[in-house]
Amino acid sequence: MKLSKILMALILLSVIATLFVYNSLPDTIPLHWNIKGEVDNTGSKNFVFFTALLPLAIYLLMKFAPKFDPKKASYDKHMGSYHIIAVSIVVMLTGVHWISIAAALGYIVNVGMFVKIITGLLFIILGNVMPKLRHNYFVGIKIPWTLASEDNWRKTHRFGGYAFVLAGLVFFISAFSQSAAGAYISFSLIFVIMVSIIVYSYLEFKKAA
Repeated sequence: MKLSKILMALILLSVIATLFVYNSLPDTIPLHWNIKGEVDNTGSKNFVFFTALLPLAIYLLMKFAPKFDPKKASYDKHMGSYHIIAVSIVVMLTGVHWISIAAALGYIVNVGMFVKIITGLLFIILGNVMPKLRHNYFVGIKIPWTLASEDNWRKTHRFGGYAFVLAGLVFFISAFSQSAAGAYISFSLIFVIMVSIIVYSYLEFKKAA
């Protein structure tokens, strides 16, 4: 995977901007929000350096991991999709980082809503590229039956692509619900969708046995 100069520039810009706003942050900042969108964990403002550098760490991991994958030849066939996944994850993490900083600086930000929207979009993107992923040991739906059979991998990722898009839509729609009940229902639906992928893969394995 070619290192994207634009993406690296984005990460570098984010890190530099974090250094500029660091002194303006309060000593204690929000670190986590509960299902109701309320802050339920705080910590030192030094944590912003972790979230600022996390996108870089993830991108470098995804750049070099294929070199150690026994199925590294597969990446020549799905490198475009793999690159889209890497870029999407990095952009999502960078977005969450700055949403958190905005909240720490005292701006009125509905963190829960923005995180759900970003997560929903990520799931939709993953769902669209997932069927294009070839058999490998690093990225994709890695469960016993997909790893054991390329045919099962192909069928499960095709089904999983639809499931991920559906999960993304649920996340996206749930972002505009302020009720805790709506959030619980959404997460329950997403859990069912994810379990359905495992069940589908197992049933395909039994059918082929």
